[in-house]
Amino acid sequence: MKKKSRLKKIKISGYKSLGTDMQPINLEMNNLNVIIGANGTGKSNFISFFQMLANMMTGALQVYVGKNGTSESLLQFGSKRTKMISASLEFKNEKFTNTYEFSLVKAVNDTLIFAEEVISDGKHRFELSSGQKESFLLTDAATHASERAVRAILSGCKTFQFHDTSPEAHIRGAANIDNNRFLMSDGGNVAAYLYMLKMKHERYYRRIVDHVQYVMPSFQDFFLEPQVLNPQWIKLQWLEKGNNEYVFGPEHFSDGTLRFIALATLFLQPPELLPQVIFVDEPELGLHPQAVDVLASMIQKAAESTQVILATQSPRLLDSFGYEDIIVAEKDGETGCTVLNRLNEEDIKMWLEDYSLSQVWEKNIIGGQP
Repeated sequence: MKKKSRLKKIKISGYKSLGTDMQPINLEMNNLNVIIGANGTGKSNFISFFQMLANMMTGALQVYVGKNGTSESLLQFGSKRTKMISASLEFKNEKFTNTYEFSLVKAVNDTLIFAEEVISDGKHRFELSSGQKESFLLTDAATHASERAVRAILSGCKTFQFHDTSPEAHIRGAANIDNNRFLMSDGGNVAAYLYMLKMKHERYYRRIVDHVQYVMPSFQDFFLEPQVLNPQWIKLQWLEKGNNEYVFGPEHFSDGTLRFIALATLFLQPPELLPQVIFVDEPELGLHPQAVDVLASMIQKAAESTQVILATQSPRLLDSFGYEDIIVAEKDGETGCTVLNRLNEEDIKMWLEDYSLSQVWEKNIIGGQP
């Protein structure tokens, strides 16, 4: 299997609460990255930055800007204080290093346009264009190998949030059976995707079923069949142990179980189908404590084949990872901006001899507390 490129370094300034020109967010990234911090410190802003990137790679930057309160909400403290959003992302694999840099500035109608876009491959630097509303990487003029490589990498960086499990949520409805190329960010096509896995990757499908059975002992298996009267559509139906006559629908799953099913499908799918980089905001929401333990093991397994970046407030989930995986989010008292720092081994090692990682966090020894 071809090795995926990893996000090795990231630098951000001017996006929401993330960094200033003088003090940008500047992080080296591991295969597994767990962001902790109090409410309002900017954890979700870091994840949402990559939602903006995902929209950029589908030609929907202006849609993202409009849906998120126009440029004034994205530029840190508004355009009077912040003139530009800037970022640099360095990706590496065993052969290549590619860096993508861009800057966005306010334009008429409170939109954002590109002040610059730059690609470099370690030897050459390509200044792409400026003044455009959408990324130059999406145009027919982007023909250089480095441009195509960066576009492919960025298109493979996916953000996920399975919080919406309301009766009207997509995940509880029917999905087009052909909508199975990848798992959607809200899990809305999980039935179609599981059906594809059952047909094409049964070993991985069975692994997902086994994990769901562990957190929901009454669950036997999914009942994934195209609808009789509308065979292009499929729902997340299932069978209960000891009762093969009655087929339950997605409305019979609890919110926590439904979220766990989406998470299991995401993290336990075949390695070759995993996104380039997975971003998840508070995946533990609504899960039973034992399900949180299973979630941690699934995340660690996925991180062997891809890169995972998640934000959490769960002490239990935190204790499943090593200190080297942890990034602490705090607010700078003077600037009001987010500061992200990795734990230092010398500062934490002695404390871990007597306390768990979550206890050290709760004692505010490593920061990240209100």
